[in-house]
Amino acid sequence: MTTLSPITSPSPAFALSANGVRIPKRGTIACHPALGFGEVVSRSGSRLRIKIDNADGDVFQTLRDRAAARSAGAEIEISGLEREREDMESPLNGAKALVDGMIESIIGRTTSAGEVIVNIDDAEAFGWEFDEFALAPVKKAKAKKSVIPKPVVARPVEAVELEDNTRPDWLVAEMNACFGDTWTPGQAQN
Repeated sequence: MTTLSPITSPSPAFALSANGVRIPKRGTIACHPALGFGEVVSRSGSRLRIKIDNADGDVFQTLRDRAAARSAGAEIEISGLEREREDMESPLNGAKALVDGMIESIIGRTTSAGEVIVNIDDAEAFGWEFDEFALAPVKKAKAKKSVIPKPVVARPVEAVELEDNTRPDWLVAEMNACFGDTWTPGQAQN
């Protein structure tokens, strides 16, 4: 009697954070015991932005208040950075690219009503559960390079060095190295 071995497929390799935590897929369902269900809207660095679907009254009000406080704080920070960029005595004067990057970072930290930002590494510890996780990109197997043997260089059996007293020693050495015994000492140079 023959037994068939089960077909095993390799388990998927999940994309992991720097701390080894699986990264939730964008657009997947997120669930928290206190906040309810939501959707992973985006990921930036080690943070997830989750849009809560149906937050209850008190929870939704708290999220709305925190979003308003973040927005107000962000507006103050952004106006301060823009003022520093225009101030002639400020070290940020003329650093438009740097200030714009700082402003984008501040905007990235703000949330709208019904959104939360969660650290990927701590999400499961704080009760978040996710439906799907991002997969790591499949690495293509590289073809091994074939080793090409180096050609064997035939060495002269006996090196003949010619001498010429009419030429400098360095020239005779160069001619011996380049031409071997095919040149004739004492020939006139053209």
